[in-house]
Amino acid sequence: MKYINATKIIYTQGEVTNAENLLKEQILQIGLSEPNTCIMKGRASVILDFGKEVSGGARMLTYAVQNQKTVRLRFGESVGETCAELKQGENGYGATNDHSLRDFCVELQRYSDMTFGQTGFRFLRIDTLSDDTVVFLKTVVAAVDTDTRAEIGSFECDDALVNDIWTTAAYTLRLCLQNGMLWDGIKRDRLVWIGDLYPEVRAANCLFGDIPETLRCLDFSMVQAPLPNPINGMPTYSLWWIINLREAYHANGDKASVAPYLPYAKGILEQIVSPAVAEDGTVSYSFNYIDWPSCIQEGEDRTEQRQSERLAGVAYLTTVALRALKELLVAFDEDTSLCDEVLAKIAQKKYTIDIYKQIAALGAWAGETDECLKTTLMRGGANGLSTFQSYPILTAVAGFGEYEAALSMMKEYYGGMLSVGATTFWEDFDLEWLENCTRLDEMPVEGKKDIHGDYGKFCYQSFRHSFCHAWSAGVIPYLVETVAGIKTEGAGVQKITITPHLSGLKHVKVKFPTLHGVVTVEHTLQENGTVNTIVDAPKGIEVQY
Repeated sequence: MKYINATKIIYTQGEVTNAENLLKEQILQIGLSEPNTCIMKGRASVILDFGKEVSGGARMLTYAVQNQKTVRLRFGESVGETCAELKQGENGYGATNDHSLRDFCVELQRYSDMTFGQTGFRFLRIDTLSDDTVVFLKTVVAAVDTDTRAEIGSFECDDALVNDIWTTAAYTLRLCLQNGMLWDGIKRDRLVWIGDLYPEVRAANCLFGDIPETLRCLDFSMVQAPLPNPINGMPTYSLWWIINLREAYHANGDKASVAPYLPYAKGILEQIVSPAVAEDGTVSYSFNYIDWPSCIQEGEDRTEQRQSERLAGVAYLTTVALRALKELLVAFDEDTSLCDEVLAKIAQKKYTIDIYKQIAALGAWAGETDECLKTTLMRGGANGLSTFQSYPILTAVAGFGEYEAALSMMKEYYGGMLSVGATTFWEDFDLEWLENCTRLDEMPVEGKKDIHGDYGKFCYQSFRHSFCHAWSAGVIPYLVETVAGIKTEGAGVQKITITPHLSGLKHVKVKFPTLHGVVTVEHTLQENGTVNTIVDAPKGIEVQY
Protein backbone atom coordinates (compact mmCIF):
# COMPACT_ATOMS: atom_id res chain seq x y z
CA MET A 1 0.00 0.00 0.00
CA LYS A 2 1.23 3.47 -0.90
CA TYR A 3 0.18 6.66 0.85
CA ILE A 4 -0.27 10.05 -0.81
CA ASN A 5 -0.66 13.40 0.96
CA ALA A 6 -3.26 15.90 -0.10
CA THR A 7 -1.84 18.72 -2.19
CA LYS A 8 -4.49 21.37 -1.63
CA ILE A 9 -7.38 22.41 0.60
CA ILE A 10 -10.22 23.11 -1.81
CA TYR A 11 -12.79 24.33 0.71
CA THR A 12 -13.57 24.69 4.37
CA GLN A 13 -16.83 25.57 6.06
CA GLY A 14 -17.57 26.22 9.70
CA GLU A 15 -14.87 26.32 12.38
CA VAL A 16 -11.83 24.59 10.88
CA THR A 17 -8.46 25.52 12.42
CA ASN A 18 -5.02 24.74 10.96
CA ALA A 19 -6.40 22.85 7.95
CA GLU A 20 -2.97 23.28 6.33
CA ASN A 21 -1.63 20.65 8.75
CA LEU A 22 -3.47 18.05 6.65
CA LEU A 23 -1.10 18.87 3.76
CA LYS A 24 2.09 18.26 5.76
CA GLU A 25 4.01 15.04 5.47
CA GLN A 26 3.98 13.55 8.94
CA ILE A 27 4.98 10.19 10.41
CA LEU A 28 2.04 7.85 9.90
CA GLN A 29 1.89 6.88 13.55
CA ILE A 30 -0.48 8.36 16.08
CA GLY A 31 1.08 9.48 19.35
CA LEU A 32 0.11 10.71 22.81
CA SER A 33 1.30 14.20 21.84
CA GLU A 34 0.34 15.62 18.47
CA PRO A 35 0.88 19.39 18.29
CA ASN A 36 0.20 19.70 14.53
CA THR A 37 -3.45 18.80 14.08
CA CYS A 38 -6.38 20.15 12.11
CA ILE A 39 -9.25 20.95 14.47
CA MET A 40 -12.88 20.78 13.33
CA LYS A 41 -15.45 22.18 15.78
CA GLY A 42 -19.23 21.94 15.56
CA ARG A 43 -20.72 21.36 12.12
CA ALA A 44 -17.73 21.85 9.86
CA SER A 45 -16.41 20.66 6.51
CA VAL A 46 -13.13 20.33 4.67
CA ILE A 47 -12.45 19.17 1.11
CA LEU A 48 -9.01 17.73 0.29
CA ASP A 49 -7.47 17.47 -3.17
CA PHE A 50 -4.95 14.62 -3.59
CA GLY A 51 -3.72 16.04 -6.90
CA LYS A 52 -4.76 13.17 -9.16
CA GLU A 53 -7.31 10.37 -9.35
CA VAL A 54 -6.37 7.34 -7.28
CA SER A 55 -7.83 3.94 -6.45
CA GLY A 56 -8.16 3.13 -2.76
CA GLY A 57 -9.42 4.84 0.37
CA ALA A 58 -8.48 7.32 3.08
CA ARG A 59 -6.24 6.62 6.04
CA MET A 60 -7.20 8.91 8.92
CA LEU A 61 -5.00 9.41 11.97
CA THR A 62 -7.19 10.91 14.70
CA TYR A 63 -5.64 12.37 17.85
CA ALA A 64 -8.83 13.09 19.76
CA VAL A 65 -12.61 13.25 19.38
CA GLN A 66 -14.99 14.94 21.77
CA ASN A 67 -18.73 14.22 22.00
CA GLN A 68 -20.37 13.02 18.75
CA LYS A 69 -17.78 10.83 16.99
CA THR A 70 -19.53 10.24 13.67
CA VAL A 71 -18.27 12.02 10.56
CA ARG A 72 -19.44 11.81 6.98
CA LEU A 73 -16.95 10.98 4.23
CA ARG A 74 -17.63 11.75 0.56
CA PHE A 75 -15.09 10.61 -2.01
CA GLY A 76 -15.31 12.30 -5.39
CA GLU A 77 -13.79 12.18 -8.85
CA SER A 78 -14.70 15.86 -8.94
CA VAL A 79 -15.21 18.52 -6.28
CA GLY A 80 -18.88 18.67 -7.27
CA GLU A 81 -19.29 14.97 -6.50
CA THR A 82 -18.06 15.49 -2.94
CA CYS A 83 -20.79 18.10 -2.44
CA ALA A 84 -23.64 16.04 -3.90
CA GLU A 85 -26.30 14.05 -2.09
CA LEU A 86 -27.09 10.40 -2.74
CA LYS A 87 -30.26 10.54 -4.80
CA GLN A 88 -31.72 10.08 -8.25
CA GLY A 89 -31.38 13.31 -10.19
CA GLU A 90 -34.25 14.77 -12.19
CA ASN A 91 -32.67 13.62 -15.44
CA GLY A 92 -31.22 10.32 -14.23
CA TYR A 93 -28.69 9.21 -11.66
CA GLY A 94 -27.11 11.71 -9.34
CA ALA A 95 -24.34 10.78 -6.94
CA THR A 96 -24.34 7.04 -6.29
CA ASN A 97 -22.85 4.29 -4.17
CA ASP A 98 -23.22 1.77 -7.00
CA HIS A 99 -20.40 -0.81 -7.08
CA SER A 100 -18.30 0.93 -4.41
CA LEU A 101 -19.26 3.02 -1.39
CA ARG A 102 -18.13 6.61 -1.79
CA ASP A 103 -20.55 8.43 0.55
CA PHE A 104 -20.93 7.05 4.09
CA CYS A 105 -20.57 7.81 7.77
CA VAL A 106 -17.87 6.42 10.05
CA GLU A 107 -17.01 6.72 13.72
CA LEU A 108 -13.64 8.18 14.65
CA GLN A 109 -11.82 7.25 17.88
CA ARG A 110 -9.05 8.99 19.79
CA TYR A 111 -5.47 7.80 19.21
CA SER A 112 -6.70 5.92 16.15
CA ASP A 113 -5.28 4.99 12.75
CA MET A 114 -8.08 3.71 10.50
CA THR A 115 -8.56 3.31 6.75
CA PHE A 116 -11.96 3.84 5.15
CA GLY A 117 -13.26 3.29 1.64
CA GLN A 118 -12.28 1.44 -1.53
CA THR A 119 -13.20 3.46 -4.59
CA GLY A 120 -11.91 5.79 -7.29
CA PHE A 121 -11.42 9.41 -6.20
CA ARG A 122 -9.29 12.52 -6.26
CA PHE A 123 -11.15 14.55 -3.66
CA LEU A 124 -12.36 13.77 -0.13
CA ARG A 125 -14.88 15.78 1.84
CA ILE A 126 -15.06 15.35 5.63
CA ASP A 127 -18.13 16.66 7.46
CA THR A 128 -18.66 16.70 11.21
CA LEU A 129 -22.34 16.19 12.01
CA SER A 130 -23.06 17.64 15.44
CA ASP A 131 -22.91 21.09 17.03
CA ASP A 132 -20.83 19.82 19.95
CA THR A 133 -18.33 17.71 18.00
CA VAL A 134 -14.60 18.46 18.21
CA VAL A 135 -12.21 16.42 16.04
CA PHE A 136 -8.41 16.65 16.13
CA LEU A 137 -6.98 15.13 12.92
CA LYS A 138 -3.25 14.54 12.67
CA THR A 139 -3.38 13.68 9.00
CA VAL A 140 -5.55 12.22 6.25
CA VAL A 141 -3.74 10.47 3.40
CA ALA A 142 -4.94 8.53 0.38
CA ALA A 143 -4.27 4.81 0.78
CA VAL A 144 -3.52 3.81 -2.80
CA ASP A 145 -3.53 0.32 -4.33
CA THR A 146 -2.16 1.16 -7.78
CA ASP A 147 -0.61 -1.59 -9.91
CA THR A 148 3.19 -1.29 -9.80
CA ARG A 149 4.45 -3.35 -12.74
CA ALA A 150 7.06 -1.72 -14.95
CA GLU A 151 5.79 0.33 -17.86
CA ILE A 152 7.95 -0.95 -20.71
CA GLY A 153 6.33 0.80 -23.63
CA SER A 154 6.55 4.55 -24.10
CA PHE A 155 5.77 7.34 -26.58
CA GLU A 156 7.52 10.69 -26.72
CA CYS A 157 7.15 13.42 -29.33
CA ASP A 158 7.70 17.15 -29.82
CA ASP A 159 4.09 18.00 -28.89
CA ALA A 160 3.59 18.37 -25.13
CA LEU A 161 -0.18 17.87 -25.36
CA VAL A 162 0.20 14.55 -27.20
CA ASN A 163 2.68 13.42 -24.54
CA ASP A 164 0.20 14.40 -21.80
CA ILE A 165 -2.56 12.46 -23.54
CA TRP A 166 -0.39 9.33 -23.72
CA THR A 167 0.66 9.63 -20.07
CA THR A 168 -2.89 10.20 -18.85
CA ALA A 169 -4.27 7.30 -20.90
CA ALA A 170 -1.54 5.02 -19.56
CA TYR A 171 -2.27 6.07 -15.96
CA THR A 172 -6.00 5.54 -16.51
CA LEU A 173 -5.37 2.00 -17.70
CA ARG A 174 -2.96 1.26 -14.85
CA LEU A 175 -5.53 2.26 -12.24
CA CYS A 176 -8.00 -0.23 -13.74
CA LEU A 177 -5.60 -3.19 -13.46
CA GLN A 178 -7.19 -4.51 -10.28
CA ASN A 179 -7.85 -7.86 -8.64
CA GLY A 180 -5.94 -9.76 -11.33
CA MET A 181 -8.43 -8.46 -13.90
CA LEU A 182 -8.91 -5.45 -16.16
CA TRP A 183 -11.76 -3.45 -14.68
CA ASP A 184 -13.70 -0.95 -16.71
CA GLY A 185 -13.57 1.70 -14.01
CA ILE A 186 -12.48 2.08 -10.40
CA LYS A 187 -15.48 3.95 -8.99
CA ARG A 188 -18.66 2.57 -10.47
CA ASP A 189 -17.88 -0.06 -13.10
CA ARG A 190 -15.63 -2.53 -11.26
CA LEU A 191 -16.65 -5.24 -13.69
CA VAL A 192 -15.19 -7.23 -16.58
CA TRP A 193 -16.99 -6.01 -19.70
CA ILE A 194 -15.55 -7.97 -22.61
CA GLY A 195 -16.49 -5.50 -25.35
CA ASP A 196 -14.98 -2.67 -23.37
CA LEU A 197 -11.88 -4.80 -22.89
CA TYR A 198 -10.65 -4.50 -26.49
CA PRO A 199 -9.10 -0.98 -26.36
CA GLU A 200 -7.83 -1.81 -22.87
CA VAL A 201 -6.02 -4.95 -24.04
CA ARG A 202 -4.58 -3.18 -27.06
CA ALA A 203 -3.27 -0.39 -24.85
CA ALA A 204 -1.90 -2.80 -22.25
CA ASN A 205 0.03 -4.69 -24.92
CA CYS A 206 1.67 -1.42 -25.97
CA LEU A 207 2.59 -0.54 -22.38
CA PHE A 208 3.44 -3.86 -20.77
CA GLY A 209 3.52 -6.49 -23.51
CA ASP A 210 1.41 -9.59 -23.01
CA ILE A 211 -0.49 -9.41 -19.71
CA PRO A 212 -2.12 -12.35 -17.87
CA GLU A 213 -5.27 -10.31 -17.20
CA THR A 214 -6.44 -10.79 -20.80
CA LEU A 215 -6.92 -14.55 -20.59
CA ARG A 216 -8.16 -14.28 -17.00
CA CYS A 217 -10.93 -11.92 -18.15
CA LEU A 218 -11.82 -14.15 -21.09
CA ASP A 219 -11.92 -17.20 -18.83
CA PHE A 220 -13.99 -15.48 -16.15
CA SER A 221 -16.58 -14.18 -18.60
CA MET A 222 -16.79 -17.52 -20.42
CA VAL A 223 -17.52 -19.36 -17.17
CA GLN A 224 -20.12 -16.75 -16.28
CA ALA A 225 -21.91 -17.22 -19.62
CA PRO A 226 -22.13 -20.91 -20.60
CA LEU A 227 -23.34 -21.30 -24.18
CA PRO A 228 -25.74 -20.44 -25.67
CA ASN A 229 -25.79 -17.48 -23.25
CA PRO A 230 -24.06 -14.39 -24.65
CA ILE A 231 -21.09 -12.84 -22.88
CA ASN A 232 -22.20 -10.12 -20.41
CA GLY A 233 -25.77 -10.76 -21.60
CA MET A 234 -25.01 -9.07 -24.96
CA PRO A 235 -24.47 -11.04 -28.19
CA THR A 236 -22.14 -8.39 -29.58
CA TYR A 237 -19.90 -8.85 -26.54
CA SER A 238 -19.53 -12.49 -27.55
CA LEU A 239 -18.12 -11.07 -30.80
CA TRP A 240 -15.68 -8.95 -28.83
CA TRP A 241 -14.73 -12.07 -26.83
CA ILE A 242 -13.54 -13.69 -30.06
CA ILE A 243 -11.65 -10.56 -31.13
CA ASN A 244 -9.94 -10.36 -27.73
CA LEU A 245 -8.99 -14.04 -27.92
CA ARG A 246 -7.26 -13.32 -31.23
CA GLU A 247 -5.44 -10.39 -29.60
CA ALA A 248 -4.30 -12.63 -26.76
CA TYR A 249 -2.86 -15.14 -29.23
CA HIS A 250 -1.12 -12.41 -31.21
CA ALA A 251 0.46 -11.11 -28.01
CA ASN A 252 1.53 -14.37 -26.38
CA GLY A 253 2.05 -16.71 -29.34
CA ASP A 254 1.23 -19.61 -27.02
CA LYS A 255 -1.03 -22.22 -28.60
CA ALA A 256 -1.26 -24.20 -25.38
CA SER A 257 -2.78 -21.28 -23.47
CA VAL A 258 -5.24 -20.34 -26.22
CA ALA A 259 -6.36 -23.78 -27.44
CA PRO A 260 -8.74 -24.45 -24.50
CA TYR A 261 -10.83 -21.44 -25.57
CA LEU A 262 -11.34 -22.47 -29.21
CA PRO A 263 -14.37 -24.75 -28.56
CA TYR A 264 -16.18 -21.85 -26.89
CA ALA A 265 -15.26 -19.51 -29.77
CA LYS A 266 -16.63 -22.01 -32.29
CA GLY A 267 -19.73 -22.38 -30.12
CA ILE A 268 -20.33 -18.63 -30.37
CA LEU A 269 -20.31 -18.96 -34.15
CA GLU A 270 -22.60 -21.99 -34.20
CA GLN A 271 -25.06 -21.03 -31.44
CA ILE A 272 -25.18 -17.22 -31.48
CA VAL A 273 -23.81 -15.77 -34.71
CA SER A 274 -24.94 -18.18 -37.43
CA PRO A 275 -28.63 -18.15 -36.39
CA ALA A 276 -28.58 -14.33 -36.36
CA VAL A 277 -27.53 -13.97 -40.02
CA ALA A 278 -30.38 -14.06 -42.54
CA GLU A 279 -30.03 -15.36 -46.09
CA ASP A 280 -29.99 -11.81 -47.45
CA GLY A 281 -27.04 -10.91 -45.19
CA THR A 282 -28.98 -8.97 -42.53
CA VAL A 283 -27.52 -9.49 -39.05
CA SER A 284 -29.79 -8.95 -36.06
CA TYR A 285 -29.33 -10.18 -32.50
CA SER A 286 -31.61 -10.07 -29.49
CA PHE A 287 -29.76 -6.89 -28.46
CA ASN A 288 -28.00 -4.96 -31.23
CA TYR A 289 -25.54 -3.07 -29.06
CA ILE A 290 -22.50 -1.21 -30.38
CA ASP A 291 -22.36 1.54 -27.77
CA TRP A 292 -24.88 3.61 -25.83
CA PRO A 293 -25.08 6.62 -28.21
CA SER A 294 -25.91 4.40 -31.18
CA CYS A 295 -28.04 1.95 -29.20
CA ILE A 296 -30.42 4.38 -27.51
CA GLN A 297 -32.56 6.53 -29.78
CA GLU A 298 -31.58 10.19 -29.36
CA GLY A 299 -34.38 12.39 -30.63
CA GLU A 300 -37.00 11.30 -33.11
CA ASP A 301 -35.32 12.43 -36.32
CA ARG A 302 -34.16 9.96 -38.95
CA THR A 303 -35.42 6.95 -37.01
CA GLU A 304 -35.20 4.53 -39.92
CA GLN A 305 -31.65 5.62 -40.74
CA ARG A 306 -30.58 5.16 -37.12
CA GLN A 307 -32.10 1.69 -37.04
CA SER A 308 -30.37 0.82 -40.32
CA GLU A 309 -27.01 2.01 -38.99
CA ARG A 310 -27.38 -0.08 -35.83
CA LEU A 311 -27.88 -3.16 -38.03
CA ALA A 312 -24.89 -2.07 -40.10
CA GLY A 313 -22.82 -1.79 -36.93
CA VAL A 314 -23.54 -5.32 -35.79
CA ALA A 315 -22.92 -6.62 -39.33
CA TYR A 316 -19.54 -4.89 -39.44
CA LEU A 317 -18.60 -6.11 -35.96
CA THR A 318 -19.69 -9.64 -36.84
CA THR A 319 -17.46 -9.50 -39.92
CA VAL A 320 -14.45 -8.37 -37.87
CA ALA A 321 -15.07 -11.09 -35.27
CA LEU A 322 -15.47 -13.88 -37.82
CA ARG A 323 -12.29 -12.87 -39.59
CA ALA A 324 -10.53 -12.99 -36.22
CA LEU A 325 -12.01 -16.43 -35.58
CA LYS A 326 -10.93 -17.61 -39.01
CA GLU A 327 -7.36 -16.51 -38.26
CA LEU A 328 -7.43 -18.61 -35.11
CA LEU A 329 -8.95 -21.62 -36.83
CA VAL A 330 -6.32 -21.50 -39.59
CA ALA A 331 -3.54 -21.23 -36.99
CA PHE A 332 -4.88 -24.32 -35.23
CA ASP A 333 -5.60 -26.27 -38.46
CA GLU A 334 -9.35 -26.19 -37.82
CA ASP A 335 -12.19 -26.13 -40.35
CA THR A 336 -13.21 -22.61 -41.50
CA SER A 337 -16.13 -23.52 -43.76
CA LEU A 338 -18.88 -22.17 -41.48
CA CYS A 339 -16.96 -18.89 -41.03
CA ASP A 340 -16.65 -18.57 -44.80
CA GLU A 341 -20.34 -19.34 -45.32
CA VAL A 342 -21.54 -16.74 -42.81
CA LEU A 343 -19.09 -14.10 -44.02
CA ALA A 344 -20.30 -14.61 -47.60
CA LYS A 345 -23.90 -14.03 -46.52
CA ILE A 346 -23.05 -10.81 -44.65
CA ALA A 347 -21.07 -9.46 -47.60
CA GLN A 348 -24.24 -9.38 -49.75
CA LYS A 349 -25.78 -6.46 -47.88
CA LYS A 350 -24.52 -2.89 -48.16
CA TYR A 351 -25.33 0.08 -45.94
CA THR A 352 -25.16 3.86 -46.09
CA ILE A 353 -23.70 5.43 -42.92
CA ASP A 354 -24.55 9.08 -42.34
CA ILE A 355 -24.97 9.57 -38.57
CA TYR A 356 -22.67 7.58 -36.30
CA LYS A 357 -18.89 7.95 -36.49
CA GLN A 358 -18.34 4.80 -34.46
CA ILE A 359 -20.35 2.72 -36.95
CA ALA A 360 -18.56 4.32 -39.90
CA ALA A 361 -15.30 3.34 -38.18
CA LEU A 362 -16.46 -0.26 -37.76
CA GLY A 363 -17.34 -0.27 -41.45
CA ALA A 364 -13.82 0.78 -42.36
CA TRP A 365 -12.43 -1.87 -40.00
CA ALA A 366 -14.57 -4.46 -41.74
CA GLY A 367 -13.07 -3.44 -45.07
CA GLU A 368 -15.77 -1.14 -46.48
CA THR A 369 -14.45 1.78 -48.53
CA ASP A 370 -17.60 3.71 -49.43
CA GLU A 371 -17.06 7.48 -49.45
CA CYS A 372 -20.01 7.93 -47.06
CA LEU A 373 -17.85 6.46 -44.30
CA LYS A 374 -15.21 9.14 -44.73
CA THR A 375 -17.82 11.89 -44.96
CA THR A 376 -19.42 10.77 -41.69
CA LEU A 377 -16.08 10.39 -39.92
CA MET A 378 -14.86 13.85 -40.95
CA ARG A 379 -18.09 15.73 -40.27
CA GLY A 380 -17.70 18.08 -37.30
CA GLY A 381 -14.10 17.14 -36.55
CA ALA A 382 -13.78 15.92 -32.97
CA ASN A 383 -17.52 16.33 -32.33
CA GLY A 384 -19.06 12.88 -32.03
CA LEU A 385 -15.82 11.23 -31.01
CA SER A 386 -16.12 8.57 -28.32
CA THR A 387 -13.72 7.52 -25.57
CA PHE A 388 -14.81 3.88 -26.03
CA GLN A 389 -14.47 3.94 -29.82
CA SER A 390 -11.51 6.33 -30.10
CA TYR A 391 -9.18 3.67 -31.50
CA PRO A 392 -11.35 2.55 -34.46
CA ILE A 393 -12.54 6.11 -35.20
CA LEU A 394 -9.09 7.69 -35.27
CA THR A 395 -7.66 4.72 -37.16
CA ALA A 396 -10.44 4.94 -39.74
CA VAL A 397 -9.93 8.70 -40.24
CA ALA A 398 -6.21 8.07 -40.79
CA GLY A 399 -7.04 5.11 -43.04
CA PHE A 400 -8.75 7.50 -45.42
CA GLY A 401 -5.49 9.46 -45.63
CA GLU A 402 -6.50 12.18 -43.16
CA TYR A 403 -3.58 11.68 -40.79
CA GLU A 404 -3.22 15.25 -39.55
CA ALA A 405 -6.99 15.52 -39.09
CA ALA A 406 -7.01 12.35 -36.96
CA LEU A 407 -4.29 13.64 -34.64
CA SER A 408 -5.99 17.04 -34.44
CA MET A 409 -9.28 15.35 -33.47
CA MET A 410 -7.48 13.38 -30.76
CA LYS A 411 -5.80 16.50 -29.36
CA GLU A 412 -8.99 18.55 -29.33
CA TYR A 413 -11.10 15.79 -27.75
CA TYR A 414 -8.71 14.37 -25.16
CA GLY A 415 -7.15 17.77 -24.61
CA GLY A 416 -10.63 19.03 -23.76
CA MET A 417 -10.79 16.71 -20.77
CA LEU A 418 -7.31 17.76 -19.66
CA SER A 419 -8.27 21.44 -19.95
CA VAL A 420 -10.86 21.09 -17.17
CA GLY A 421 -8.56 19.28 -14.75
CA ALA A 422 -8.75 15.62 -15.79
CA THR A 423 -5.92 13.42 -14.53
CA THR A 424 -7.59 10.29 -15.95
CA PHE A 425 -9.82 9.89 -18.99
CA TRP A 426 -13.55 9.46 -18.77
CA GLU A 427 -16.32 7.05 -19.65
CA ASP A 428 -17.65 9.58 -22.15
CA PHE A 429 -17.10 13.18 -23.16
CA ASP A 430 -18.61 15.72 -25.57
CA LEU A 431 -16.82 18.89 -26.58
CA GLU A 432 -19.92 21.04 -26.02
CA TRP A 433 -19.66 20.30 -22.29
CA LEU A 434 -16.74 22.72 -22.14
CA GLU A 435 -18.91 25.77 -22.75
CA ASN A 436 -19.37 27.89 -19.59
CA CYS A 437 -18.38 25.08 -17.22
CA THR A 438 -16.46 24.84 -13.97
CA ARG A 439 -13.35 22.67 -13.84
CA LEU A 440 -13.66 19.38 -12.00
CA ASP A 441 -11.24 20.69 -9.34
CA GLU A 442 -13.36 23.76 -8.58
CA MET A 443 -16.37 24.29 -6.36
CA PRO A 444 -19.65 24.49 -8.31
CA VAL A 445 -20.46 28.08 -9.31
CA GLU A 446 -23.97 29.41 -9.73
CA GLY A 447 -24.65 30.28 -13.35
CA LYS A 448 -22.04 27.86 -14.71
CA LYS A 449 -22.35 24.21 -15.68
CA ASP A 450 -20.76 21.53 -13.51
CA ILE A 451 -18.60 19.49 -15.93
CA HIS A 452 -19.43 16.36 -13.91
CA GLY A 453 -22.86 16.74 -12.34
CA ASP A 454 -24.63 18.42 -15.26
CA TYR A 455 -23.56 15.99 -17.98
CA GLY A 456 -23.38 12.31 -18.89
CA LYS A 457 -26.02 10.22 -20.64
CA PHE A 458 -27.84 6.90 -20.63
CA CYS A 459 -26.63 4.78 -17.66
CA TYR A 460 -23.85 7.21 -16.72
CA GLN A 461 -25.72 10.41 -15.97
CA SER A 462 -24.47 13.10 -13.61
CA PHE A 463 -22.07 12.02 -10.85
CA ARG A 464 -22.63 8.36 -11.70
CA HIS A 465 -20.43 9.10 -14.71
CA SER A 466 -17.03 7.44 -14.34
CA PHE A 467 -14.05 9.78 -14.66
CA CYS A 468 -11.55 6.92 -14.80
CA HIS A 469 -12.58 4.47 -17.52
CA ALA A 470 -9.98 2.18 -19.06
CA TRP A 471 -11.71 1.94 -22.43
CA SER A 472 -10.57 5.52 -23.06
CA ALA A 473 -6.99 4.25 -23.52
CA GLY A 474 -7.54 3.40 -27.20
CA VAL A 475 -5.43 6.43 -28.13
CA ILE A 476 -2.35 4.44 -27.07
CA PRO A 477 -2.51 1.77 -29.80
CA TYR A 478 -3.54 4.48 -32.28
CA LEU A 479 -0.38 6.49 -31.59
CA VAL A 480 1.83 3.38 -31.76
CA GLU A 481 0.22 1.79 -34.79
CA THR A 482 -0.62 4.80 -36.96
CA VAL A 483 1.57 7.74 -35.93
CA ALA A 484 4.70 5.71 -35.16
CA GLY A 485 3.58 3.21 -37.81
CA ILE A 486 4.43 0.02 -35.91
CA LYS A 487 2.39 -2.90 -37.29
CA THR A 488 2.98 -6.38 -35.89
CA GLU A 489 2.61 -9.70 -37.67
CA GLY A 490 2.57 -13.29 -36.48
CA ALA A 491 1.59 -14.89 -33.21
CA GLY A 492 3.93 -13.65 -30.50
CA VAL A 493 5.05 -10.78 -32.80
CA GLN A 494 7.49 -12.33 -35.25
CA LYS A 495 7.66 -9.42 -37.68
CA ILE A 496 7.23 -5.66 -37.43
CA THR A 497 6.58 -3.38 -40.38
CA ILE A 498 7.21 0.32 -39.75
CA THR A 499 5.41 2.95 -41.84
CA PRO A 500 5.20 6.23 -39.91
CA HIS A 501 2.60 8.95 -40.43
CA LEU A 502 3.86 11.73 -38.19
CA SER A 503 0.66 13.70 -38.76
CA GLY A 504 2.33 17.10 -38.30
CA LEU A 505 4.77 16.02 -35.58
CA LYS A 506 8.48 16.49 -36.14
CA HIS A 507 9.93 13.90 -33.78
CA VAL A 508 8.56 10.66 -32.34
CA LYS A 509 10.33 8.05 -30.21
CA VAL A 510 8.56 4.85 -29.21
CA LYS A 511 9.50 1.84 -27.13
CA PHE A 512 7.36 -1.20 -27.93
CA PRO A 513 7.46 -4.36 -25.77
CA THR A 514 7.53 -7.84 -27.32
CA LEU A 515 8.23 -11.36 -26.06
CA HIS A 516 11.72 -11.03 -27.57
CA GLY A 517 12.51 -7.71 -25.92
CA VAL A 518 11.91 -4.02 -26.47
CA VAL A 519 11.82 -2.52 -29.97
CA THR A 520 12.89 1.13 -30.05
CA VAL A 521 11.79 3.24 -33.01
CA GLU A 522 12.75 6.89 -33.52
CA HIS A 523 11.41 9.08 -36.33
CA THR A 524 12.71 12.56 -37.19
CA LEU A 525 11.20 14.79 -39.87
CA GLN A 526 13.90 16.18 -42.16
CA GLU A 527 13.93 19.63 -43.76
CA ASN A 528 13.21 18.10 -47.17
CA GLY A 529 10.02 16.48 -45.83
CA THR A 530 11.36 12.94 -45.58
CA VAL A 531 11.39 10.98 -42.33
CA ASN A 532 14.60 9.54 -40.93
CA THR A 533 13.89 6.33 -39.01
CA ILE A 534 16.21 4.55 -36.58
CA VAL A 535 15.23 1.13 -35.27
CA ASP A 536 16.78 -0.97 -32.53
CA ALA A 537 15.16 -4.42 -32.38
CA PRO A 538 16.09 -7.58 -30.46
CA LYS A 539 16.99 -10.85 -32.12
CA GLY A 540 14.06 -12.95 -33.16
CA ILE A 541 12.06 -10.11 -34.72
CA GLU A 542 12.15 -9.32 -38.42
CA VAL A 543 11.85 -5.57 -39.01
CA GLN A 544 10.88 -3.97 -42.30
CA TYR A 545 10.82 -0.19 -42.91
